[in-house]
Amino acid sequence: MCKLRGVRIDLVSPMSPVAAATRLKEKVAVLTVDAPRCVTGNGTDREMTLWVHRPRTRNDFKPLLKARLDPFEGGTRLRGRIGAPRSVGLFMGCWVTFVSLFLAFGLILLLSSSGATRWTGLGFVAIPGLMLAMAGAMIGMTRAQTRGDREEMLAFLRETIGARPRDGRDL
Repeated sequence: MCKLRGVRIDLVSPMSPVAAATRLKEKVAVLTVDAPRCVTGNGTDREMTLWVHRPRTRNDFKPLLKARLDPFEGGTRLRGRIGAPRSVGLFMGCWVTFVSLFLAFGLILLLSSSGATRWTGLGFVAIPGLMLAMAGAMIGMTRAQTRGDREEMLAFLRETIGARPRDGRDL
């Protein structure tokens, strides 16, 4: 499941960083409007970014695999994380905090007033409540849409450059 905070990865490949980068560049898809769903990305022999492309879909919350490629025992060590970009987490944290302040103000206004003025604060509760529900829905829809992306990117690395976990466990 895609998490906003990301999952750390530590992989090794028998290929050198230059050979691994060259092989990855050969295998990533060239994107067009109608390109089929596939793992794609960009990078150099020092760092890479991968993601799962979905045709005709834009999703800035999609998980990315960002990793450094370092020489390691005759091969390459890939260290990084898989998850939504950190800017997304920062934006959502600021957004939810800001809207929650309006919601708290609306609740105080609603609870402290009486009679006909009580309904004045209803907008300050309903609108921020709806905005917070929309933020939750966006995160929920992204998680549902990107559920298998992590495994798909790791399988792509395993098949393309022979990447495996550094600690010896299966991907």
